[in-house]
Amino acid sequence: MNILLLKAPYGGIYSDFERSLTKGLRRHCTVVEESYNRLKNNRFVSFCSQHEIDWIITFNGYFFSKDEKELFCAGHLPPLAVWLTEDPYYVSASMDILSIATKAWSVDTAAVDLYRQQHQYDHVDFLPLGFEEDWFYPAESSPLYDLVFAGYPYENRVKWLHAIAKNIDLTLAIVGPWRPDQCPPNAYHKATWLAPKEIGAFYRQAKMVLNSYRTAHDGIMATSINNRTFDIAASQACQLSEYREGIETFFPNQEIVTFTDTSQLLHAVQTLLNDSDLRKDHAYRSRQRIHGHRFSDRAHTIYKELESR
Repeated sequence: MNILLLKAPYGGIYSDFERSLTKGLRRHCTVVEESYNRLKNNRFVSFCSQHEIDWIITFNGYFFSKDEKELFCAGHLPPLAVWLTEDPYYVSASMDILSIATKAWSVDTAAVDLYRQQHQYDHVDFLPLGFEEDWFYPAESSPLYDLVFAGYPYENRVKWLHAIAKNIDLTLAIVGPWRPDQCPPNAYHKATWLAPKEIGAFYRQAKMVLNSYRTAHDGIMATSINNRTFDIAASQACQLSEYREGIETFFPNQEIVTFTDTSQLLHAVQTLLNDSDLRKDHAYRSRQRIHGHRFSDRAHTIYKELESR
């Protein structure tokens, strides 16, 4: 089987996702990589014919032009498979792509239910992102920070980190494009986007890592965990996560401490900060739960499903 992995024009983390997916798929089939920007403007059909492409796979696919969508619908291009990694926050754009895709996966079960039950898109299944074992792994080191958070400054995250800094005496590190006024006083701030490998190094330098999610969008409440849940667990860091019902699917025995409001968050931070054995126990047990959730495992799932069609 020959797969064209179409590199999306998003940049950032998606370049890393594409590298990991390509590496995993190449264990099972031939993968040709090419960027969308190089193939648009009428080069798609000839490129796919030249390389005898059986499937095109890409992340999200929100970038296709009207003419390109018509080529898929008319059968002039190989079948399209998409991994919808921004669900449920871009469901309108996802549904537009689902209308031309032959196979799709979504990272959120609420989005999958919406597509299947309300729109009869039976070709979409749930598939969360995995972790890359070259970036996220345990290592013995002395913690530099009591608490680390990596991510964008959504309102709930700003509120929670300010509450922690105000009520608990601890060393705090924040990684991401936060403005100075959004950061709590005295927090160490790496004010940029970092590659996953560098994020993994921060996780290994922390006594605890806070994991938080985006809020609901257009009335759709996300139900599934994010890829950071696996990344932090793979780093064997003690994870303190905002609660989502999907977390129990992967960590059923409270391997990860969860919270639903500020009061629970502050209590959990203080408890974990005071008990190194408890932190190590959570970190170790969560690490034991990640078998089968590497990016290479996701690539194998994708390959098997495409092969069977």
